[in-house]
Amino acid sequence: MPLFHFNSLTGDMFLPDPAGEELPNLDAARDVAEQSAREALIEAVKTGDTAPDCIQVTDNDGREVATVFLEDLLDG
Repeated sequence: MPLFHFNSLTGDMFLPDPAGEELPNLDAARDVAEQSAREALIEAVKTGDTAPDCIQVTDNDGREVATVFLEDLLDG
């Protein structure tokens, strides 16, 4: 199964996901990224911290394959 990484970006701050997660396909990776973004937003509200701008999904070679913007989740 392909390995995907879910990196968090907040302004100029980049928080990499070194471990990643094996998932069957890109659609499954997008679902995980959306869930991670929702959880990050909830945690930021609870703690008063800044929520990330987006969750960037990269493949095991470091290529960006998807991006989930938290703003889009709020609009939907």
